[in-house]
Amino acid sequence: MSLKSPSSLYATSITSFPREIHLNVLTFLRATDLSALQRSCRCFNNRDLIVEVVEHAANHVYPSDLTKGFDTPIVSGEVKSMSFVAKKGARIVKKETKKGKGNPAALTLAVVSTEKTYTYEMLRNMEMLVVARVLSRPEPPLHARSSAFYVSKSWCRAALRWLEVQEEERKEREERHRVAEEAKAVLVTPTKGRKKAPHPGSSGKKKLSRKEQRQRDRRMSDASPPWSNINTDLVCEHGDLMRCSSKSARARRRVMDKQAWKVLKRLYPDSIQLDAGVGSTGCLACAAEAETAKKAELDQKEEEKAERRKPLACPLVRGFYTRGSKGYPADCLVTPQSETKMGMDGFQCPLKPGVYSALPRSWCHRFRKYIKTGEGGFPPAPDASDVLCDAHNFPLVPPHLESYLRGETSALLGGNTSATPHDGGDESRASLPRPNERALSASRADADTLMSLRAAGLSELDLHAQRVAMAGLEESMQRANIHGINDIQADDSTRQFDRSITNKQLDRENRVVVEILTDEEITALEKWWPRLHGFYALKFAIVEDLSTISGTDILWSTPPCRECDASSRATENFAVRNRLQKRLGR
Repeated sequence: MSLKSPSSLYATSITSFPREIHLNVLTFLRATDLSALQRSCRCFNNRDLIVEVVEHAANHVYPSDLTKGFDTPIVSGEVKSMSFVAKKGARIVKKETKKGKGNPAALTLAVVSTEKTYTYEMLRNMEMLVVARVLSRPEPPLHARSSAFYVSKSWCRAALRWLEVQEEERKEREERHRVAEEAKAVLVTPTKGRKKAPHPGSSGKKKLSRKEQRQRDRRMSDASPPWSNINTDLVCEHGDLMRCSSKSARARRRVMDKQAWKVLKRLYPDSIQLDAGVGSTGCLACAAEAETAKKAELDQKEEEKAERRKPLACPLVRGFYTRGSKGYPADCLVTPQSETKMGMDGFQCPLKPGVYSALPRSWCHRFRKYIKTGEGGFPPAPDASDVLCDAHNFPLVPPHLESYLRGETSALLGGNTSATPHDGGDESRASLPRPNERALSASRADADTLMSLRAAGLSELDLHAQRVAMAGLEESMQRANIHGINDIQADDSTRQFDRSITNKQLDRENRVVVEILTDEEITALEKWWPRLHGFYALKFAIVEDLSTISGTDILWSTPPCRECDASSRATENFAVRNRLQKRLGR
């Protein structure tokens, strides 16, 4: 038993196959692969075989409506027409008939059949035409998408751009070939009796400007061949349809019918098939991972929220957190007293006797914001060193705090609104002018108006009725102003606007805006910074002092600085001058 060598097996395995098998095998290859095979093997460099391959692809591989007209000059360039082939065949038949060889009709058919000029370049043009026609089809309707498939829109745009560039390059080649042929014809034609023709090499078209040429070159340079996997940007790491929102899906996916997908799959066999049916929601593994990640993120947020809210377990810290925009502990306010217990000026301290601390409002806002949303990170330890003056390192008591402690304002963070100690009672009402007095004063002031009304024909009875009505209207308006009936309640936007105005006023009138905390609250807050010791706190005590007019006195832990200005006006025109320049003689 003799064994054949591998080289002999390889030599007899393909070339010995019949023509039909060769045809069926070659139809699975694309034009570029067939062209390389034609150049590498003499067996497949056969014109009749090439013609059969191109015809089989046009009639059986692709639908006829997609390959119709592929051999026209518009698509495949200038090729030999059938009339030219018939004339050439007639000359061959005439020559062979004179020699007395063969039947003229049979020779004509044989010549026509063998003179077809199909090439693999035409097959490539056919493939490009098929892709362009497939991509130009509209998407199937919704009721017909049960057997449809997804295609990447970015791939479609890249393919159409590439086809456009290839078409322009083909036209340029044909134009250069035409110009060269015209130049040859001009050189061959005798100069005598020849019509004046354009310069050989000119196409007769308008030349592009530099800007248009740069735009065209840029557009052509950006075009690249479409990648082998059509849906590479629609596939997840698990090889299935990537999950995305409906808006993103419409922007990235395109639906194609089954026939169009089969054509693209044949031209690009590495593409992954993605069904576009109603039940195709995407990769289940990605959905499970997304759900797990979402749950883990929610759990992490809940843990961070629980960690942030640990200080609220203390009722003192919770009271400070829920205080809002008041700026002082509400349970430490004194009850309203009678006028006999007030001072001679009618003001008294609104807080009960005890030890208190003042913290900057910016730190309080940052602490509450961190507890609520976690924004800004864990704040530093509470520190009131911002209220110390730069010159003497003594505390500057903010004007709004000092006014509130003296009882001059009704709210700590409410601006400079003065608190009215007492209403005045019947004395204020008694000081108001009576209706008859106002009518008489109005009549004396409007003597000219009364004379004009009399001249107009009004009687004294009508004038008296008008004066009484006006007096009653003025009295009702005055009473409404006394009881606050005419005060219009502002809506949410107006309240927000008023609050912003109040905050701007506080920042403008005070160097540092502070809030009041009890000594127990500041101690409870300090427990959350156990490693820090010795930070500054602006503390003061309210004690009972019967020797004073108001009955209370305010004692500061550190004597306030009375030489520096505690308002923000002190820093508006502040300039630092180098006094050493005059000494050094510069």
